[in-house]
Amino acid sequence: MRSFTGDGRAMNAALIRTAVREFSRAVLVVDPMRVKLWEHQGLTLPQLRLMHMLLARDHISVGQVAQELRITPASVTGLIDRLVLRALVEREHDPDDHRVVRVALTADGRGLIEELELAASAYLARIFRRMDEASVNRLVDSLQAFVVAANSAEMAATRLEQHE
Repeated sequence: MRSFTGDGRAMNAALIRTAVREFSRAVLVVDPMRVKLWEHQGLTLPQLRLMHMLLARDHISVGQVAQELRITPASVTGLIDRLVLRALVEREHDPDDHRVVRVALTADGRGLIEELELAASAYLARIFRRMDEASVNRLVDSLQAFVVAANSAEMAATRLEQHE
């Protein structure tokens, strides 16, 4: 059986099922360690998503956060409230428009994300060291292609939503 990729290319459906299964297995190897780290810090996945977003682009508006996380502004407010209480993020009014509230990581928030990333990197490095270099290179190439394809699929889905 053949199915079609987003650009119209035919791809074997069994290959897609195998890829999904192997991706899931890989995630199951990594996620328990990451979840353990998050739980140890008392963080939820939505809080981490917000903090990673702010690590990439600090001082974004609450509205932008809601849009990018695809959650309601009220949910974002609660999410931010909990992180503000822990001094991991801070709110600030936009100097050009006081109606706009922006969110930024604090030094403690940035340090916590960096600590989590270091622990995850060390864990993954131990796994990669058990693989030969050619396998790691193929994995890197495949993951880069996966991210490009995922971003393309997300952009296509967003365009469809905008036309509905």
